[in-house]
Amino acid sequence: MDNPAAPFPIWRLVLPLMVAEVVGSLELTMIYAAMRSLIADFGSASAAGWLVTSFMLSSAAGAALFGRLGDLLGRRRVLLTVLVISTLGSVISALTRDLGWLIAGRAMQGAAGAIVPLCFGIVREHAPPERVSYGISLLAVAASVASATGLVIGGIIIDLADWSMIFKVTAAMGALAVVCIALFVAPDKAWNPGAVRDDLAGGLLFVPAAISLLLAIDNIGKLGPAHHMTLIYIAIAALSLGTWVWRELSVANPLLQVRLLAMPQIGWSNLCYVALALGAFQGGQIMALFGQQSPETGAGLGLSATVAGFLLLPANIITAACYPLVARMVDRFGARDVTTLGFILIIAGFGSLILEHTRVLPVMALLVIQSVGLGVVYVTVQIVIVKAAPLDRVSEATGMMAVIRSTAMAIGAQTVATLLSAGGHHGAGAGARFPSERDYIVVFAFICATALAGSLIARKLPVRLAVRAGQEHP
Repeated sequence: MDNPAAPFPIWRLVLPLMVAEVVGSLELTMIYAAMRSLIADFGSASAAGWLVTSFMLSSAAGAALFGRLGDLLGRRRVLLTVLVISTLGSVISALTRDLGWLIAGRAMQGAAGAIVPLCFGIVREHAPPERVSYGISLLAVAASVASATGLVIGGIIIDLADWSMIFKVTAAMGALAVVCIALFVAPDKAWNPGAVRDDLAGGLLFVPAAISLLLAIDNIGKLGPAHHMTLIYIAIAALSLGTWVWRELSVANPLLQVRLLAMPQIGWSNLCYVALALGAFQGGQIMALFGQQSPETGAGLGLSATVAGFLLLPANIITAACYPLVARMVDRFGARDVTTLGFILIIAGFGSLILEHTRVLPVMALLVIQSVGLGVVYVTVQIVIVKAAPLDRVSEATGMMAVIRSTAMAIGAQTVATLLSAGGHHGAGAGARFPSERDYIVVFAFICATALAGSLIARKLPVRLAVRAGQEHP
């Protein structure tokens, strides 16, 4: 195990994991830059939208399942498997022009949703307890910087080549990540295939539950809550979820442990994450629209798409740079106060946007404040869950966190879309209806309300964190 006094070993552990996390983040974000080209090639926004939806569904379903398989069969071993699947998906997507194969390739890329929980588990397994928070913060830096720059990199690629080049780049990055993990991450000790065989059904029941729930939320936004397909998805989700919970509570050694969510530190942390995903995580899509909307419509900054893309970039980079400091703050002051501070910064940022949202520089400054607050909560919640979970279920617990985040973000996106369409103003000569200034103010207030709820939930978090003991071989 690493010497706590020497910083180099933790970097030697984390750097290859950071490469893997960059792959997952770029696969998620770069495709947004190609959406206009994809719509032109495949004829409709709905067809191209499945390239995002298939990735998100696969990512949500696989995060907890692959995470748990990593806990049982070895996290390095499963991480390599996930990276190979994801890289093959990139290769398929790069070589095909058929929409069906492209969707299949994107679904395979979605296996990358398990990268984060597996990397968290590897840090918890190999790093000394006093270095775990710092290791988690470094992984968060990699994911955040890659997400922040993914649109910019994707835009450059689209300007210089066609959309297939995006998948060639992610395929090359995936291959690099496989090499880095294979060469520089220590071999696994865990190998317990018997536990997988004992409750394989429990893990498989979770997949249709997660996918159907996300499809139901997506369909509500497109076709409404009363549409027959929405009702079918809700029924499948409810049936699968109920059966899964019953199954996992009734077996002696469940593959996915529902009772993890009832542990106070993990349960309250996930509720903080829900508050974040419902509100502050929606800031990117809100400000991208607000930045490009013409002031002639009654609201907006009137920026070009390129300049609007840079509106949040300084905030994201500054926030990522703060993550190691956040880890030290958590270790020194405790998760409760640090998480509360993060939510207060979100309230300060979006609350001030209610009063000042007409000038670019003040808006960018306020976005930095709220983004730092979001980052503080984001990293602290991850640290709490990683430290609170039993060692043999760390990747499972963080995988479930990813599923909960995806679900809450989908609900938040639909809520924000509804609030932004409540009023509106017709664009000159275009017939398009844009959100009004009042709509944006309501959305900013909604984010403040979710952050206020989050700050109250944060008071349930522990004052001090201790790494929970656990068995490596369950």
